[in-house]
Amino acid sequence: MTHLGPREGITTGVIGAVIVAAFYLLLDTVNGTPLLTPSILGEVLVLRNGTPNLTVPVGMAIAAYTVVHLIAFGLFGLFLARMVHLSERSSVARYGVLQLLVAFLFAFYGVLAVASEVTRGLFPLWGVLAANVAAALAMGAYLWNRHPAFRAAIRRTPLGAGDSADA
Repeated sequence: MTHLGPREGITTGVIGAVIVAAFYLLLDTVNGTPLLTPSILGEVLVLRNGTPNLTVPVGMAIAAYTVVHLIAFGLFGLFLARMVHLSERSSVARYGVLQLLVAFLFAFYGVLAVASEVTRGLFPLWGVLAANVAAALAMGAYLWNRHPAFRAAIRRTPLGAGDSADA
């Protein structure tokens, strides 16, 4: 497939955003409070409310967090797609993709840990990692299928090997 520039990156990000949102929607629904997660995150991270409503979802907070969530994943998707595109020719960029994905798995947990006492207690590491692993796998699968040159480069050159092996 061809590299579609921004559209490919934004699509990659939207895939990740939808996976994470679906994960938490499922958890919230099982717990009897659909949309409580984006409500709490919206109140704390976007609306800067240190005492969010922990029982009833707040529509404005959900909308605000959804916008931020989509923008953040869209930007991450743009960067990830660009790195994959560069990785077709550079083993260093391939290593960068791996590092980027590892950082992605833990980055949001760091945000939650420093955001407030409320978010630190409500979002355990296992949940954040599970959602992010699912999102990373989905985004990775999308890009893997779209970039046969990336697949070939990974098969041809071991991760961390010099670019001379790519020739």
